[in-house]
Amino acid sequence: MKLILGSALLACAFALPAHADDCKHTAHRTANSAGPDIEKVVIEARAGDLVVRGSDSRDVSVDGVYVRTVLPEIGDNFFGMGRYAYMDVRIGVPKSATLKIDDSSGDMEVADVQAATINDSSGDQTLENVAGDLDVTDSSGEIKIIKVGGGLRLSDSSGDVDVDGVQGDVMVEVDSSGDLDIRHVSGGVHVRNDSSGDIEIHDVKRDVLIDEDSSGGIRVGDVGGDFTVGSDGSGGIHFERVAGQVHLPD
Repeated sequence: MKLILGSALLACAFALPAHADDCKHTAHRTANSAGPDIEKVVIEARAGDLVVRGSDSRDVSVDGVYVRTVLPEIGDNFFGMGRYAYMDVRIGVPKSATLKIDDSSGDMEVADVQAATINDSSGDQTLENVAGDLDVTDSSGEIKIIKVGGGLRLSDSSGDVDVDGVQGDVMVEVDSSGDLDIRHVSGGVHVRNDSSGDIEIHDVKRDVLIDEDSSGGIRVGDVGGDFTVGSDGSGGIHFERVAGQVHLPD
């Protein structure tokens, strides 16, 4: 069974009364969806913080606060009122469920789920204890990933990335800006493209391959396989304790 929690549904669940016209309004709402056969949860969220946590429960629970703020706006020839709304949401899911999350803005925390595919526009992310594969596409904000039982695929436009503990392979499709720190990987690490920022990779059981690095230093240590850098624009390359062969650009 697949359960979809869309932005329109969440907006209706947490909507404020139409007659509320003060400067700031908040509303607290809760909702539940009964199991027991929920295998996938799809979440479409807009502005606001999002927390998703797995548990032994077979149900999906939603608890959130909707906030709408009306602020004065001064233009060139007018004085008006601008409206800004956001919704902070906490969602509980079965820990056996797979997640698909599309989030526009705000910080995100995800923990104790089976697997996840995440597309995030802005805001920091903390992703922890994913039993299977994790796929993350992010435009801006820092990312912290701890304990992935499967493989990790990552595309990041800006912000530091910190990865600690992956049982499968790590594939970084692109990291445009910000530092990249990857540690304790039971598989291999492959960085296809890194535009700027330092790269640190330590304690990898198999190969480490960096196809292209435009700028920033590279530090690699404790590699069980080969270490290869295809091209490096600027910044030094330092490595130690590599069990296999080392291939660096001329």
